[in-house]
Amino acid sequence: MNETATRKLIDIKTPVFMSLSNKAKRKGVSLKRYIEDLLEEDAMTETQPVPQGVTDAKILSLIGIAKPIVHPGDVDDERLKYILSK
Repeated sequence: MNETATRKLIDIKTPVFMSLSNKAKRKGVSLKRYIEDLLEEDAMTETQPVPQGVTDAKILSLIGIAKPIVHPGDVDDERLKYILSK
């Protein structure tokens, strides 16, 4: 990690903790590293494209607020699928 990191204490329920611990063991990594990787992967899937030339933090924080992310495959209505594809 070359970037600065923010440290946070979080509460994890025991069954979730145990499940994550087992998954980390199977992957051969520490629990901390496994959770960090999961969070980074999740964060990357939700990033919004940044319009070229926009650098103002206030404007960047508003990107994607007005239009929720809806995957056309999650919609059963054919007319709505067509509208969302535009």
